[in-house]
Amino acid sequence: MARSRPHVARPGAAFSLLEVVLVLFVFGILAAALTPSVHDVIIQGRRQAEVRALDELVRTITASFQATDLTQINIAALPGTIGAGDTPTRFSDSTSAAYPTTATHDWFAKVGRLRGLTPQPGSPPSATVQPELAKIAFNAVGQPRLLFAAPAEPGRQRFLMMSLTAPAGQFVLPAYEANAAWFDAIWNHDWENHSAGLPAYWTARLTAGQAAAWTQGGGGTTQLHRLVVRRITLPKFTITVNNNHPTETAWLSFNNTAQAFTAPANSGANVTPEILGGRLLTLNRGPSWPGVEALRLHVWANDAVTLQ
Repeated sequence: MARSRPHVARPGAAFSLLEVVLVLFVFGILAAALTPSVHDVIIQGRRQAEVRALDELVRTITASFQATDLTQINIAALPGTIGAGDTPTRFSDSTSAAYPTTATHDWFAKVGRLRGLTPQPGSPPSATVQPELAKIAFNAVGQPRLLFAAPAEPGRQRFLMMSLTAPAGQFVLPAYEANAAWFDAIWNHDWENHSAGLPAYWTARLTAGQAAAWTQGGGGTTQLHRLVVRRITLPKFTITVNNNHPTETAWLSFNNTAQAFTAPANSGANVTPEILGGRLLTLNRGPSWPGVEALRLHVWANDAVTLQ
């Protein structure tokens, strides 16, 4: 009587439908678990790359503060701090608009010159027309990099550089307002914190839906770190001219302005208005202008000179 033999799976035999379904089910669970992590890695990598790019821009901007060419090079060229023949820097004046053209005094054109480029005034900074300049004006996802100057204040001049590392349409920045409250709301906030909430100033200016896009996230996180912010502070200084000479006047020239400040003969202590750090200052002395040049320096500290 023939006995039945146990079934033995042969190498290369096809998977059963149940086995295929089980494998696909496991893959689906793994994909669902890994997808948020992969997404987070991409976001974090994009942000870290932009942090490095902005840090390089900040170094270039800071280096410009000692330039005497205020129209084409020095980015800290603001009204009231430049000569009659100079044009002030054009900073960002919108949180959403791109840069449709290039002007000689645009902040990104100045950065371009400092990096050895030759910007073309009247042409846009774009991938097809001025690609290297476009790499300064825009980030990797095509969002404009923004550089704002704070309203004038004693002791310092502040600048904010901002770059949104999310594609257009995901998040909305509050419209630009040329006042200290708008500037300080960004300056004083912690944009590095992955759990930070929106500044109150922003909450009052965004719709509920716009605010929700910034504050949504898993595990107590928000999306505020998608905005990369860099702060620049340029100090202001004063020069005290102690003129004890009986007949000679002292003239200080700075901000590309001759005789910007005068200390009359035998007038004692004379304190200049605040001068932006890095500005070239020359001191002439004599019974009448121009006299002779007695001092030349870049202003990087409160200082005093004496004529006697």
